[in-house]
Amino acid sequence: MCSRKRWRCATGQSAFRIQLDMQYTGKGPSRLTELPRHLLNNIPEGSEVVDIIFALDRLSVQNCTERNLNSDPNNDEAFIYLKKVLGLLISYEPRRPNNTEVQATDEGQDKFARSFANLGGIEIMIRFLMAGTVLPKLAFNRTEKKTPVCEHPRALRIKSLVLEILIKLNTGCVAEKALSKELFCDETMNYLFTLLATKKTFVNACQLIEDILQHRKDVLDLHRITNLRALVACLDDSQLANFCRILAVAISDLDIYENKSSLFAQNKQKRSKGFVNLRDINQELLLSIPDLLPRLVQIAISKEYTPRYRGMPSELDCWMEWIDNQMADEVYEPQVADDYDDFVGGVSEPTSEGQPMIAQQALTITEELVQRVEVVYVLGLFLLGKHRKKVQRKLAELKLASGLSDLFDQFIWKCQVGRSQTRHRLRGHNSSCECSPEVALKIQFLRLVHSFCDHSDYKHLLLSKSELNEVKKINVRAGGLTLQSLDAINKQLMCRGSKGLLTKIVEVMKKEPTTSTFRFWLARAVESYLRGDTSYCDQIFLMRRGLLAHVAGNIVESEIRHKEILQSSFDLLGELIKFNIEAFKAFDAILVSEDKFDKFVTMVNKSLVDSNMFIRSLILSLENFRAEGSEKSLNFVTSLDGERGEKRESRLVSYIGDFSKQLEYLYKLINIISVQNLTQENVSCLNTTLVFLMFANKRNQLPKYLQALRDEQDDALENVNGTSSILQNFRDLLIFWQDHYLHKDKDCSALEKSSRISFAYWKTTVSMLVSEDKSLPTSVSYYINPLPSDRTN
Repeated sequence: MCSRKRWRCATGQSAFRIQLDMQYTGKGPSRLTELPRHLLNNIPEGSEVVDIIFALDRLSVQNCTERNLNSDPNNDEAFIYLKKVLGLLISYEPRRPNNTEVQATDEGQDKFARSFANLGGIEIMIRFLMAGTVLPKLAFNRTEKKTPVCEHPRALRIKSLVLEILIKLNTGCVAEKALSKELFCDETMNYLFTLLATKKTFVNACQLIEDILQHRKDVLDLHRITNLRALVACLDDSQLANFCRILAVAISDLDIYENKSSLFAQNKQKRSKGFVNLRDINQELLLSIPDLLPRLVQIAISKEYTPRYRGMPSELDCWMEWIDNQMADEVYEPQVADDYDDFVGGVSEPTSEGQPMIAQQALTITEELVQRVEVVYVLGLFLLGKHRKKVQRKLAELKLASGLSDLFDQFIWKCQVGRSQTRHRLRGHNSSCECSPEVALKIQFLRLVHSFCDHSDYKHLLLSKSELNEVKKINVRAGGLTLQSLDAINKQLMCRGSKGLLTKIVEVMKKEPTTSTFRFWLARAVESYLRGDTSYCDQIFLMRRGLLAHVAGNIVESEIRHKEILQSSFDLLGELIKFNIEAFKAFDAILVSEDKFDKFVTMVNKSLVDSNMFIRSLILSLENFRAEGSEKSLNFVTSLDGERGEKRESRLVSYIGDFSKQLEYLYKLINIISVQNLTQENVSCLNTTLVFLMFANKRNQLPKYLQALRDEQDDALENVNGTSSILQNFRDLLIFWQDHYLHKDKDCSALEKSSRISFAYWKTTVSMLVSEDKSLPTSVSYYINPLPSDRTN
């Protein structure tokens, strides 16, 4: 090629001279074109990668000069070469099982990508990217559609291709090697952020920034991004939604910890010198941008949705119909030239090798759907930080509840589709599969509802006005569980129509199959509504809609194999019956036969990590009934037809009130956890053991329980954690509890509200148990025998 011949003539230094210079300066050739001429002559002319590297190296130097800006796009040499590189990194073969063509194509792409990176292709791409960079302007006026990037459309097209090439290299075989350290510096990051504000580059720039952040060991401090407020203001709705992919990484709580699961490791990191919670710092900065939350809410609840056709029974049918329509149109409207004017990187793609780069409608609508998912996800993340209460109030004022209720009506659930009606099924998927492009949106939607309701003062906005009146009437006879805040609810912010979002979720949940992907989050959403101060009126409201009978019956009658679904069912059941005598009576009526009760108990004992919140609810309710003197009123059940049945003791109350059962649960709960394996999922087991012992302490029976644990230990083999003493393991767990819950940044109000036990009593009981005074029978140390190695001779 011409370019290679010219470089061969220009590079006249000998290998010896280069080696000598390296000895004096410590620097050698960093580019292929700096090698000696005789070495270049040895490279075969047919080496396509080398030819491309030579051409791009030359073009990167010439890129964005004044004489190239107004050149004919069809003859733009840089665009042509970059398009060729991108084509060599894209597979156009259909992804099907045992497709040998796909495997061969993938191997060819891997080989090209490695050669391209090893010969300095990444550095050349960065040179293209940063050519002619400008600093962001100090102020932008979003209404005038001004942009922080003052670059020619030709330059932006080039850079969009460069961004996509870097993305392909990173996600392909080169992986970690593809991300140059130059991409991590503040200057490059700031420039990439400015590219988010232009139509041609925002999709690819966002993807590359997300890849970079995923590779960083530390969380990005958004304060280091110049003029972030002005940048957000100049983004249109589509660009802002895309920007949420970056925000999701910047404000995620898991990204601030090196260990993503161990609470012990996370606590240790939080207590370490120099640890800064960048998640909260980034959230505070973003929440200070006035229009950010309102705009995100409007994008999330927008009525414009995805393809919908009358008569189509499922989401997948609608999507397949839409694809058929698009393909039919494109067959008769072929485009022969690249779409330069409306070029959007990441959306304007060739349909096959050598074809023009034009906007693909499938990519456009998929991008819109993904953007909505990201927006809903980010709104949920804002509800997880220390600013949760503030965000809950703001979202309530923005009418999020009513907007989500309207959006929920547009979802098509599997329970609404008969098996005989389903027209389409994805290749390789069975009839029970729920795959569709909208699965992620539904899950993030339910997560947002869960976070919005969790210990929220605005959860009743999920009701309609008529449902609120029903709840108020129930509340009149709630006794000690009466809510005082129902009259203060702003009805203008509530759901419209006869049914609120809460009822809609319950109705879908009751119809969804036991194995449904969505049952876990449907149950979580309703459970979060009930969390916090126990609300009798809300429990009865949901019981009237058959939720208690459905959840309890589903556990007894269905073989629930999915751990997450079983756990969410028990958690919801615990919140439904807590402190509620009528709920206990209704539950006894459901478990009326011995067989049903035994099967239910078997499911409870099957996995205590999943059922321990339900067990905690039972013991809390029992002690509450005893304190109020209402335990005797549970000594009868009501039959299913509404008539009083035979008098007998409540099964649930007698079961959990039995000392031997309580001791059995205590022993098992302590035995399945240790400081090393504690996670956010199983730490609740530790709190459940404390509930048992706090009530024992109130009755002056704490020594009795501890001695029984000691006796149980002596009769058992070593526990699963490999320690010689279950009580020593328990004491270590309690010391961890103090470190975890007594930290100044820890909000412990949830423990207090859910148990109706003051947090001061939690602290007092734990202090008593971990006391080092071995003469105190209320101290765990009193019952721990010294190990043989600890004994004196």
